[in-house]
Amino acid sequence: MGLFGWRRRKREDRRPEHQDAAGDPVGGAASQGRPEPLSEAGIREALKDVRDPEIGRDLVSLNMVREVRIEGSRVTVGVALTTGGCPMQHRITQDIRDRLSEIEGVEDVEVDFGVMTDRERQNLFSTVHGGPDELAPAFRDESRTRVIAVVSGKGGVGKSTVAVNLAAALKSAGHSVAILDADVYGSSVPVMLGSRERPNVVEGVIFPVEARGLKFISMGNLVEEGQAIIWRAPIVNKALTQLMRDVYWDEPDFVVVDMPPGTGDVALTIAQRIPKAEALVVTTPQADAARVAVKAGRMAVQAHLKVIGVVENMSYATCPDCGKELQIFGGDGGRAVAGALEVDVLGRIPILPDASGEPGNALYPEDSGPGRAFAEIAHRLAGMKARRRLRVL
Repeated sequence: MGLFGWRRRKREDRRPEHQDAAGDPVGGAASQGRPEPLSEAGIREALKDVRDPEIGRDLVSLNMVREVRIEGSRVTVGVALTTGGCPMQHRITQDIRDRLSEIEGVEDVEVDFGVMTDRERQNLFSTVHGGPDELAPAFRDESRTRVIAVVSGKGGVGKSTVAVNLAAALKSAGHSVAILDADVYGSSVPVMLGSRERPNVVEGVIFPVEARGLKFISMGNLVEEGQAIIWRAPIVNKALTQLMRDVYWDEPDFVVVDMPPGTGDVALTIAQRIPKAEALVVTTPQADAARVAVKAGRMAVQAHLKVIGVVENMSYATCPDCGKELQIFGGDGGRAVAGALEVDVLGRIPILPDASGEPGNALYPEDSGPGRAFAEIAHRLAGMKARRRLRVL
């Protein structure tokens, strides 16, 4: 039984029901050449463009499309949901209607929903997510997903702000991205993105919450608002391991991990469970912040993580009259940390005097000084060669 009251089922070597031996849906054999658009084969082909919003794969490959009926210009599609209370039912309906309305001759689209059997649901999640003791696909060594661990030596340097804005900048650049809030005791990502919605859990698989176009998971979405998490390190590590194992991310281009400040147990757990992770160190210009940021970077190195660069947050403010950079906090912390860790400063984030601290307003406008700085950091980070863990033969 998992820490949060759910349990993953064992993988079973069974193909989903309603599939033939080749893995094709029964009644939907592949046709020769391009199918006629207003035909069952043509409708099924079009539905390959419609994805399940939570799983991120098309409805046909997930065997969710169970029936297609064509009556003149009216098309009815039968869809089997993973759960009767699926929160994405309305979105799936709209996506199907939008896609099929593009087909000439289709004037009316109806969607009839059913629910998968227990066996179908178990087989589906075993296929897309793996067994109960495996890490989520995104965190496995063979996955194409890059895991960026945003670390800092101390609190108060804007680490979480950097994490969510970096994720947003990567998404704006065309990359698929998700956020894992591993700052268990001080989770702030739900507040920053303006959603404390509870995640959907099906067959022990947790689906991330989505807000501001970003998928994320956080302890802040799993406990009551204002509840203090008073856990000893072994319990925290167990909870974090469960999130790395049971959350379904599919395989995005990037997972940005908002790490807790310092060099404690959680950082070591991430390093041990996801050895391909890359560390991005956040500091501010002050000498004291830089000193402890170097410690966080060296901890990452000792844990065999690759440090990919430094971000100097709250680096300067721009004078509204002359445009000159004002070094409010003095120092040159970013360069000092980068020199000690032998990496580059990927970006300096200016202070935006009128930035709102209201919940859900933590993302900087793309045309602001911080927004442009994060866009440049995202560009440089995406251009780096992804780290791949070497296997000893």
